[in-house]
Amino acid sequence: MDSNTLLKTQTILLVDDDKPMLLGLKTFLERNGYNVAACEKSTDAIKMAEESLPDLIVCDIMMPQMDGFKVREAISSNPRTHNIPFLFLSARASLDDKLKGLDDGADDYITKPFEPRELVARIQAVFRRQDKSHQGATEEINRQIERIQSEVTHNFSHELRTPMMQILMSLDMALRDKYDDPNELKYFVETALSRSHRLYTLIDDLTFLSNYDMGNKINFRQKVDIKNDFTLPIALLQDQYKEKDLRVKINIAEGLTIHAPRREFRLACAHIVDNSMKFSPPATPILVDLSPNGDSGCILTVTNYGPVIPVELHEKVFKRYYQVSQGLAREYGGLGVGLTIARIVARALDGDVTILPTEHGCCTQMILAPAPLEMF
Repeated sequence: MDSNTLLKTQTILLVDDDKPMLLGLKTFLERNGYNVAACEKSTDAIKMAEESLPDLIVCDIMMPQMDGFKVREAISSNPRTHNIPFLFLSARASLDDKLKGLDDGADDYITKPFEPRELVARIQAVFRRQDKSHQGATEEINRQIERIQSEVTHNFSHELRTPMMQILMSLDMALRDKYDDPNELKYFVETALSRSHRLYTLIDDLTFLSNYDMGNKINFRQKVDIKNDFTLPIALLQDQYKEKDLRVKINIAEGLTIHAPRREFRLACAHIVDNSMKFSPPATPILVDLSPNGDSGCILTVTNYGPVIPVELHEKVFKRYYQVSQGLAREYGGLGVGLTIARIVARALDGDVTILPTEHGCCTQMILAPAPLEMF
């Protein structure tokens, strides 16, 4: 794209109470390829800037009601307009006046009388600086995206390959060697089974996220089977973390009824408990409480005595791949999607998942709103 094409896409808001000057500059700038909106009153200029969001504001300083400095202050204090470049026009030519204009956030300062071609040159310079700034920001964003993509790819490979290798090695040992002690054979078979569950969970997570991104419905209501959809998945998790000797205590309210999509409910609960087990120190307690929320909703609260999550990270931990993006030498495994999935499920069911404030350990709570069963 050449410079003339760029100029035609730029819109300038011109503010000056000197009407002949205003109209003359407007005509000159339009002949140079700019779209120009002209305004005589400084108070009107603030409203026009918010409504039209020009690419540049060229503003006189000496004006009644509000001078140019106050206009610049109002523009910069508005979230919608604070990034608009600003160029001052003024009959004040002293160094102090120029410094004040630049200190107040102006991108350039030109004194009257001036050659109109100088104004165009200054305007072009402002746009070139802005383009370079945007280009630099874009390049930095692209570098960050590439870094995260590299980490995600590496960790996907690691998280999928590791359990697969353990499964193959355990089955190979079980099939090739003869064991006098059946417990030795049992160990390798149990290892293969445990890693198979781990691999299935990873694939299930990726499938869920893919379906969610494609807009598949996850807010329908079924009657949850507490044993199969809650207790059994937690028991499987305990087997995966048995070397940590965690003391899991589960409290389920008597007569509890929950209406939620079974697969998604099971996935959300398992991830919250898994996250707690993963970060818990060995031989420490984990408290799992499932209580009613109305007739068919529920409140799941999982408390551990692992590291305290700083308040400033209470929302970040729900971002997709957050754990993954902590670098290739991260301390804990996983894809960093567990809490993301749990929150997606909860919010689809008019609830939420949050990290509750606590002085010791971590307390995660999921709330699901009550709702009637859907007929299929």
